[in-house]
Amino acid sequence: MARPSNFPDSRLAVLRQYLGLPQQELADFLGISRGMLANLEANRRSMSQAVYERAAPLLALVPEGALLVVLAAPVPPPTLPTAPAPGPLEARRDYCVWRAANLRYELRALNGRANVGLRWQQALPALLAAMPPAAPDAPDLPAPDASLATRAAWVRFTYPRHLVQQWATAFTPDDAARHHLLRLQAEAFETEAAALATLLKN
Repeated sequence: MARPSNFPDSRLAVLRQYLGLPQQELADFLGISRGMLANLEANRRSMSQAVYERAAPLLALVPEGALLVVLAAPVPPPTLPTAPAPGPLEARRDYCVWRAANLRYELRALNGRANVGLRWQQALPALLAAMPPAAPDAPDLPAPDASLATRAAWVRFTYPRHLVQQWATAFTPDDAARHHLLRLQAEAFETEAAALATLLKN
């Protein structure tokens, strides 16, 4: 696979954000150090042919024109008033608004993880098909007394498959259940706050 001469290595940074990967995990997948990956992302170094070939199936997942999105610092959740509210209805309404905002804040992080998990599940079959086939009896980990050749073969053929399968299951059924619970709780507090606001107007 020929490596284009004008290939922008900084797309690795776009790739990491798009798939929600920490730098260390992508470096492990590519078989390079985290420092080398940082240099590649900053265009201080150029990718070798071997690194490019291993990165190519992942880079193919990133839509054309995708850009790094610099996320703004999260807005801190509102704090409860220091002074007592004029009445119990206003106090309860303020609490409901504050509680709903906190729940929505937690939901945003789970939404991001869910989107990344869905991308990985959709991409997993194509990624596995593009990798060298693993031996039918390949172990999850080489034995402690395995030879250097056995360990090298495991890193080359089995470890990348192990990593992408792990990434594809990063959003667990427990995470999905938590997502639904947070959403329902937030909606309940928002409904109660709206009802209290209407009551206070009358």
